[in-house]
Amino acid sequence: MDRLELVQIALRELGDVPAQEVSAFIEKRHGVKIEPKFIPLFKASLRDRLRLEAARQAARAAAEQVKEERPAA
Repeated sequence: MDRLELVQIALRELGDVPAQEVSAFIEKRHGVKIEPKFIPLFKASLRDRLRLEAARQAARAAAEQVKEERPAA
């Protein structure tokens, strides 16, 4: 499991808590030390990943709609 996944799991279980708590949870549960100063970077990466996936889904839906609207040749 990579560090981003560990942060995601911790946030899912703990909710919106300070970076120090997330770091302590990960170290206690998984034995991986992540400095608290890096937790906001991981949170931002997770938010970006969600936005990117939402944009991809919207693009796929728009492409499907265009396909359906075009008459078959």
